[in-house]
Amino acid sequence: MAGSVMTTVYNQFSSTYMSKKAVSRYDTHKRSELRSLYNSMAKVNRDTPLYMLDNSTESKRYVIDLKEDARELHNTIVSSLGDVEDTAFNGKIAYSTNENVVSAKYIGSRGNGSLISAAEDGTSSDSSVISMNGEIPSYNIEVTSLASPQVNLGKFIPMKERGLQPGEYSFDITVNDLGYEFQFNINESDTNYDIQQRLSRLINNSKIGLKASVEENEEAQSSLRIESTRVGIQFGQSAQVFSITDDSTSKSSGAVSFFGIDYVARGASNAHFKVNGTEASAASNTFILQHDYEVTLNSISENEGQTTTIGVKPDTEALQENISNLIGGYNNFIKSVSEYKDTQSRSSHLIQEMSRIAGYYEEEMSKLGIIPGKDGTLQLDTEQLTRSVAEEETPKALSSLKAFSKSMLRKSSQISLNPVSYVNKTVVAYKNPGNTFLSPYVASAYAGMFFNNYC
Repeated sequence: MAGSVMTTVYNQFSSTYMSKKAVSRYDTHKRSELRSLYNSMAKVNRDTPLYMLDNSTESKRYVIDLKEDARELHNTIVSSLGDVEDTAFNGKIAYSTNENVVSAKYIGSRGNGSLISAAEDGTSSDSSVISMNGEIPSYNIEVTSLASPQVNLGKFIPMKERGLQPGEYSFDITVNDLGYEFQFNINESDTNYDIQQRLSRLINNSKIGLKASVEENEEAQSSLRIESTRVGIQFGQSAQVFSITDDSTSKSSGAVSFFGIDYVARGASNAHFKVNGTEASAASNTFILQHDYEVTLNSISENEGQTTTIGVKPDTEALQENISNLIGGYNNFIKSVSEYKDTQSRSSHLIQEMSRIAGYYEEEMSKLGIIPGKDGTLQLDTEQLTRSVAEEETPKALSSLKAFSKSMLRKSSQISLNPVSYVNKTVVAYKNPGNTFLSPYVASAYAGMFFNNYC
């Protein structure tokens, strides 16, 4: 019977109140977090006096909404700004002076490798510039050649003729020391072009790291082109990524020499470029540079000595979005609490506490366009924010904004832990100062409010 009543009470609470609030992944907790929450509840109970609560329906709804609004504010801050580390407001985005030649993505310290190894004196072993004093350097890159694949180009032969006798043929392809045999049939009605198209589909469908195509010229001739999907020369390997032969194949031979697909027109090659005047190479056109950038070489520099500069600049769009989410979550909380100002006198006290926290950081945050309103909410001037990003004092303002966010996290946790402290109540007796103790059998004051009728 008791279990049935308890389930009914919980379902009533869930359908009446919790359906209005979205449950996010930040509402899940580890066992250690729940243990810490219980310890915090016990500490609150140790010094909390005995009091009688307003038992009205309006008061019950207020305290539940207050707890849920505090949880939502906390989740908004965490989801928008992570753990409110420096990177939350100091987001960087890479730029390139010529995207057609070199494009870059800023990855910070997440890179798994470095094209150029760093030394302790702030320069690399080959005298290139690296990050110093925590600053992110820019680089001048001149591209002299791109990493390219191996290309086999077959003979150009008449498209509408057939140079091989009908029958079963096969040839072997070795790719990175792995061998594959390809078998195909030639029919009476087949032309050279039909056979080349069939071989092209056969190679492409095999998914062995090669791609094939048939090229035509103005003389009604066609050629089978085969190239590796991988570019560059890996360490310890040669420029020949694959080889084609039918010397010891299981079916009829002769197709390789007739089509000429064993001819290596161009071997694989690495990318060659200069970084701040220093010669460098890479087996791919995309690589990690000094743990700061993911660089992609798109084309060769137009003129010798012409460089493309890559660097970082503030990610204004991400910064504006993060700050907008923070201000929006704060304002939603203030507006929700303000709805109870006429019935819950302590709600005004909570709004004042939140305003005092915001007021402490008002001077610095105003430089970012964050201005307090008369109703306790905050307003964001996006144009002022955009202008202030490049100013010298912006880092200090962002530091204050980070401190404000941390204060909001602590305050939302405190409200969620004990929302009853902001409810109208009558104190019956105070605890004996200096002789209070933790009791594992005393629940938090708000923990039983969902079951007060049941208890």
